[in-house]
Amino acid sequence: MKAVDYVTVLVVAILAGFLGGLGTRNILGQIQAPSTSGAQVVKATSFQLVDEHDTVHAALDMMEGGSPALLFYDADHQARMVFEMMGNGDPRLFLFDKEGRTRTTVGLGLDAVGSPFIRLRDSDGNVIWSTPER
Repeated sequence: MKAVDYVTVLVVAILAGFLGGLGTRNILGQIQAPSTSGAQVVKATSFQLVDEHDTVHAALDMMEGGSPALLFYDADHQARMVFEMMGNGDPRLFLFDKEGRTRTTVGLGLDAVGSPFIRLRDSDGNVIWSTPER
């Protein structure tokens, strides 16, 4: 098949899809978003993502202080990454090493105006790099 034939087939396919969509709209009427008046609400204090062996790999949970958090676990069920909305509404991302020590923190709310910050820590918990500088 020549390149011109491919272009012709492509143009005809696009036009057919467009015209088919217009025809469906005319037949079915104006498409509207589904009504939320009868929508069901699922409420829970925790949601867990598990594999076929019921091993938890991630969770949407409430932390001890009452703030929501999304947690990701490694194969040993050690939390390695936590995205938490702090009690005052400031978001934070925590990255942990295999021993559970905080190694990286990224967040907003370093000060009263909600400035962003990043902190990197060594295995002893000492800040080795930070922006803004501490």
